[in-house]
Amino acid sequence: MRSLIILLLFCAHLVCAQEYPVKNFSTLEGLPNNAVRSLFVDSRGILWIGTENGLAKMDNGKLESFFQSDGLAFDNCWAIEEDYLNQMWFGSYGGGLTFFDGKDFQVFDQSNGLIDNRIRHLYAYKDKILVGTENGISIIDVKDRKVESFPETKRNPDLNYTSGFFEHQNRLYYSTYRQGVYEITFSPSKTSFRKVNEHLPIYALGHFEDKVYTSNKGHVDMFAVDDFVSGISKPKSFGQSVIWSFLQDHLGNIFGAAWGIYKEDGGIFHLAQEQMKPFKVHTGIDLKNFISSAYDHESKTLYAGTTDKGFFAIHLDEKILFQAGHKEPVLGFVGDVELEAILYADGIHLSKDSLFVDKKDFKTAQARFLSVLGYPLPKHQDDFFELDYDTPTENLIFYQIHSLSGNIWVNTNIGIFELDRRGRFLSYLPEHCYVMGFNSEGKLTVSNPYGGLRIYEDHKNLIYTYYSPEDAETPTQLASIVSRGDRTFLASVFNGLFDFSEKKGFRSYIRDSLWDEQKFKAMHLDKSGDLLLGAEFGDLYVLSFDPDFIIKEKIPKSNFIGNGILFIESYQDAILIGTEAGLNIYQNKSIRFIDHEQGLGAGQIQSAKVIEDKLYIGYDSGYFIVDLTQILEEKDYTHNLEITKLTVNNQTYPKENFLWFTYNLKSLDLKNNQSNLTLGFKPVGHPYPQKLVYRYRLGSQEEWGAYSTETEILLPSLSFGNYELEIETYDLHSGKTKITSLLDFRIAPPFYLDWKFILPMTLLIALMVFAVFKWRLQQVREKAATEKKVVETKLEALRSQMNPHFIFNAVNSIQYYILKNQGDEALDFLGKFSKLMRNTLENSVLPQVRLSREIEYLKNYIELENKRVNNKVDWKIDIPTEIDAESLSIPSMLIQPFIENVFVHAFGPKHAAPKLAVTFAMSDTGILTCSIWDNGSGIQESKKTKLYESRGMSLVKERLSLLPGYSSDSIQVQSSPEKGTEILVRLPCFYK
Repeated sequence: MRSLIILLLFCAHLVCAQEYPVKNFSTLEGLPNNAVRSLFVDSRGILWIGTENGLAKMDNGKLESFFQSDGLAFDNCWAIEEDYLNQMWFGSYGGGLTFFDGKDFQVFDQSNGLIDNRIRHLYAYKDKILVGTENGISIIDVKDRKVESFPETKRNPDLNYTSGFFEHQNRLYYSTYRQGVYEITFSPSKTSFRKVNEHLPIYALGHFEDKVYTSNKGHVDMFAVDDFVSGISKPKSFGQSVIWSFLQDHLGNIFGAAWGIYKEDGGIFHLAQEQMKPFKVHTGIDLKNFISSAYDHESKTLYAGTTDKGFFAIHLDEKILFQAGHKEPVLGFVGDVELEAILYADGIHLSKDSLFVDKKDFKTAQARFLSVLGYPLPKHQDDFFELDYDTPTENLIFYQIHSLSGNIWVNTNIGIFELDRRGRFLSYLPEHCYVMGFNSEGKLTVSNPYGGLRIYEDHKNLIYTYYSPEDAETPTQLASIVSRGDRTFLASVFNGLFDFSEKKGFRSYIRDSLWDEQKFKAMHLDKSGDLLLGAEFGDLYVLSFDPDFIIKEKIPKSNFIGNGILFIESYQDAILIGTEAGLNIYQNKSIRFIDHEQGLGAGQIQSAKVIEDKLYIGYDSGYFIVDLTQILEEKDYTHNLEITKLTVNNQTYPKENFLWFTYNLKSLDLKNNQSNLTLGFKPVGHPYPQKLVYRYRLGSQEEWGAYSTETEILLPSLSFGNYELEIETYDLHSGKTKITSLLDFRIAPPFYLDWKFILPMTLLIALMVFAVFKWRLQQVREKAATEKKVVETKLEALRSQMNPHFIFNAVNSIQYYILKNQGDEALDFLGKFSKLMRNTLENSVLPQVRLSREIEYLKNYIELENKRVNNKVDWKIDIPTEIDAESLSIPSMLIQPFIENVFVHAFGPKHAAPKLAVTFAMSDTGILTCSIWDNGSGIQESKKTKLYESRGMSLVKERLSLLPGYSSDSIQVQSSPEKGTEILVRLPCFYK
């Protein structure tokens, strides 16, 4: 039976308690002091925070502090303003005023004309800064920084502090605590002050459109602005506490930061309909001591400062809202076109009647159904998961919430319950399960985590079909169950994907070799019919079944932010992936990321569901509502990158071009030894700077590095040359990329590569080389001449040695004829010999002879030798027609010794038909090859060495070694016993 107590106040709280994302900044985050007296957002998007002990600025979520030691007039700061030149002014209470031009601080106090060092308010008006103090007004000209103070504005020192400035119809006014409201009039001759209203007290003042709000003790006074400046004091009073700061947001809503001083009635209030509505219900901030505020229209963020807890940033953009009406883990949601039910860890909230069905109601319903149960209780022995019917109420655990045919189903550790939308219990199934669902026929499907699976035909009468885990096709250890058409899909934590149809039963994708992925944690069926599966290790798969199973896409884990997939949902063409880090949105092949910076929670995600155009995400103590139409709106945030830090060789780069905390540099010239750089940079103009990741390269032709969130780049040990530092920014919020050329720089070459050094050194070296070359050339010439003379002398000596050798052999031949009593032959031989001797004597004194002359000489010699052996040798000399024997010269008398060896050694007395052939050939390299071939007895292997060591051969080899082109291949002998011999001689040749 559902609970009889309808918690109207609680339910109203659930409906109205939509909270805006809030973040607190205190000394823990780097604030210099927790008493925040002033807040201001400047035109650069920098938030300035004035505290009781130091000034701070927050840029891209990072805090930086300034103190008197940095140039401030005093360490506290009660007022902040920006002039028309975008320069900053900081008012202290007790130390005067500090001016900051983006580079240097300048102090104004009573010593240089300020009326009072206790500054309450600052106001920029045209080219002036108005300084409202504890007692009196000073005006500073922004251009020349001349201070003008007005003694007539000094009054009762305890009642005269300036509480605000405002403009109306081009006229300027200021208010005091208890001394009235004044108009300030400027003329060429003087500045005058006229009281226009006696209203008091005024702790603070706010002017918005046609209304003026003044802070009274314990309430707010609201005036029509025309009445107020006309002296009509008939306000509409309402509210409580004392407001110290008013502001207006982007929608025109008026807010006040209040502190009652002596009463605990302060806070942040929304001023509307003549009421001060506590904003605590939308922020969850339970503090009573707010004394300052500011609003950033770009990021839609309200900042509120306290006396002792730092300041709060409240994001008023309604893309993401937090529902914190019930501080319990949110385990699930139900709804089609609107949110119908929420499953908390302690019960169900039903939206239709704003009912809450708690654990006690479930235990009562269980007892009622058990008392009328028409079948025996299921037993563990029948493969039902253990269920303790005596489980006390406080130990009841909720697992999942589902909807079917307008009813709500909840599985718990004491059974499965069916309820209608009004919270009435319709049925109860005494089965304990972690995961349940409905098949394509609408039948309840229940998985025993350690056993089989049941599909109920009639759950009210415990009629079911049981599928045993012994069957390999039965899915076990399920993570999720979804249905599409006539098919039900079941994802297992350990056993892969299964499907089920009434006709075919269960099918295992692993067992049927369709897909071997084993471990799944999340599953979702999108509206197009695609099945989205999140694997245990983070990969996401998009599956299609039209008509057959295919993997349409695999989105690897590396594309996501986070370590594991907690949920998968879809909206239009976007896939929504929840991880422990936040929400990943996969759309158009790119990833966008939403987390606490945009207003999402930072705790553990428990559940999620898309209902219409909203994504509901359950956390440990409430849930967030994400407006998907706004979040998915294509928007490319324009932003720039600026250099915030630059060191060269670990030394800070000179700050001549350092303004507003950034270097205004586009190029840089560095010396050769300045090769180690560190650059810090920041994005400017992006509302979510922590959603930007960066990678860089040193030139458009270089490779990109890896993406990183780091905004500092180390460039060590660079070589000389020109560099272009490019940074590619990937915006995780929008999924867009942008390339920025951050800095061009040049590192000079070493001095010895500079043209001023290279040119004179080149000339000097050239002169030295020329002088050395001339000297060396002279030496080489002298040496060459000497060596030439030595070689010629040696060649001549060798030729002279060859002449006696030949003569000796010729005389032997003549002696042979005489001994044989062949006088005529001896005379004929002697005549030819004398002719040959004359040619020999002539050739022996010449280093080279024409080839034609050498051939003629060889012919004479062969005839002479052949005559000695009775002309029995058939010989010939061949020279190709392409060789011009008249114009070609070769070394003289090199071939004759080889022919002589033929006649002496080649042919024995019994050789039948001795032959000799001398052939010339020209190679491509310009070397003349002479072949001396015979068909004699050949040379025994043991006698080849003796051949090379013979006197004639030794002389030939020595002569050749002194000639150009000599190598070990200059003389080659090819011979086989009884098959003849061929000697190849490679000769250098010379042309006329």
